[in-house]
Amino acid sequence: MASNNDEPLTPKNVYIVGAHSTGKTTLLEALKQRFTPGLVSEIFGPGTKGPEFIDELVRMVMYMKSYDASDIRDPVRGYQLQLHTLWTQYEMESVFHHLWIFSDRSGLDPIVYAHVFLGSDESNRLLEMSEWDLLRRRMRNGLVILCEPSNTTWLSSDPVRVALHKGEWMVLAEAFRSMLQEQGIRFVAIPADMENLEHRVQFVEGLIRSGF
Repeated sequence: MASNNDEPLTPKNVYIVGAHSTGKTTLLEALKQRFTPGLVSEIFGPGTKGPEFIDELVRMVMYMKSYDASDIRDPVRGYQLQLHTLWTQYEMESVFHHLWIFSDRSGLDPIVYAHVFLGSDESNRLLEMSEWDLLRRRMRNGLVILCEPSNTTWLSSDPVRVALHKGEWMVLAEAFRSMLQEQGIRFVAIPADMENLEHRVQFVEGLIRSGF
């Protein structure tokens, strides 16, 4: 129930970030099942409310705004897609600002995608937004879990996922690392060889228990 210095733990926001097809949504769904009221009380003390969960927002944005995977590389529609995604993340975190959250992706994800698929001018425009300034501060105070490419059999495409070859997958992954570092956001990467879902859940739980 306590961290290494025996101080009571305070729940932190948990952000699961990284390139698509790296297991983020699968991990979040498993964490939903793991973080029962009983476990939350065990870690943080009786009466602690459980986390709210923010599911992947880009799918909702693409459905509501009629985007598809081909738009991600388009200079105009691609930027608008990432802008709407960042706004939606901001709105959702504003709703839960007084609670702690587990988030499938973050405000950084649309910025990284803009950088890789559209260019630095577009990503810089997003970085200058006041909404990102608030989201960045929340991420700096939270626990950021980076999921990276490992098993190429996980690569897949559907109407809302831009098709990637392995080289682009790796470029996207490195862009996440670089952008997190540039923005002063601490993060922990799940070991590349840790593909077992239960081991991933235990890894995240261990970080939470440590007060990281």
